[in-house]
Amino acid sequence: HLVGSGRGQGEAQALGDGVIPTFFTFEATAWQQTGRHNPVNGYPCVAVQGFRAQPLPAFLEGPARLLKTLGDPDEARSLYEGVKASDLYDKALGMYQTSVSLEATPHDIGRLRAFTAGWLERESIFLHMEYKFLYAMLKSGLHEPFFRDIRTALIPFLDPAVYGRSTLENSSFLASSANPDPANHGRGFVARLSGSTAEMLSMWFAMMAGHQPFAAQGGELTLTLRPILPAWLFDEAGEAGFRFLGHTEVIYRNTAKKDTFGADGVAPVRYTMWSKDGVRSLVQGASLSNALARAVREGEYTRIVVDLE
Repeated sequence: HLVGSGRGQGEAQALGDGVIPTFFTFEATAWQQTGRHNPVNGYPCVAVQGFRAQPLPAFLEGPARLLKTLGDPDEARSLYEGVKASDLYDKALGMYQTSVSLEATPHDIGRLRAFTAGWLERESIFLHMEYKFLYAMLKSGLHEPFFRDIRTALIPFLDPAVYGRSTLENSSFLASSANPDPANHGRGFVARLSGSTAEMLSMWFAMMAGHQPFAAQGGELTLTLRPILPAWLFDEAGEAGFRFLGHTEVIYRNTAKKDTFGADGVAPVRYTMWSKDGVRSLVQGASLSNALARAVREGEYTRIVVDLE
């Protein structure tokens, strides 16, 4: 509860040396015996009157959950840069680990301490958590760092010879460079796909259609296809496409071959649409409103070409 408040967040940030902590231990510093005893083991009961909080070494989960809630771009960038500069970032792989080294922590912090470093849940590239962090970057508007990082952090961009399986298939985790066996560094293990796949689909949808393509304005439904894509993801003709809502082929035409974000980014200016019966419609502007938006949502249009300028 305290970390969720402004004061608590600031105190936690200071305790975490710039990276928001995920887990704390609390040591009792003062207590009084109550005179009662535990009925199971006979130990005396105490009333604790004070605790000392101590953060565990940095984990990726805390920053990932906080980053997606930050509305201030400067705060978001500061948090991201703190994570990137820490040992949470595996510089050799260009990916994000579950935690920094846990070697100095006791075994009573939990089962992950018992694993070999860089393996399973300990200091590995646990894909679901790494993808949570990447998606948080996208949601918080860190577009340039996001598209720079995914070149090494998303599975489709990896070298299959290093990854050890098809790069069209996610893994539960990748052995990080903290693992004592260099032959395993960057290799994927255990194909468990649901969590990382869900995060990937969320990233993919935001990249291709925008965070909220449908909206209500003045009592009317609107559709604005506002992709978040770098210039390098468009083909030689300046086009990129996807299937919207499972039934409508959308092609973005970016003849200037620019990013679709940032001060100089291109945006939708024109929609050319083909209905199920082959009728072609041309709509000028950034959005489709009311009847057209509803028709697209209901699958009445099979193809849309969106010009970006």
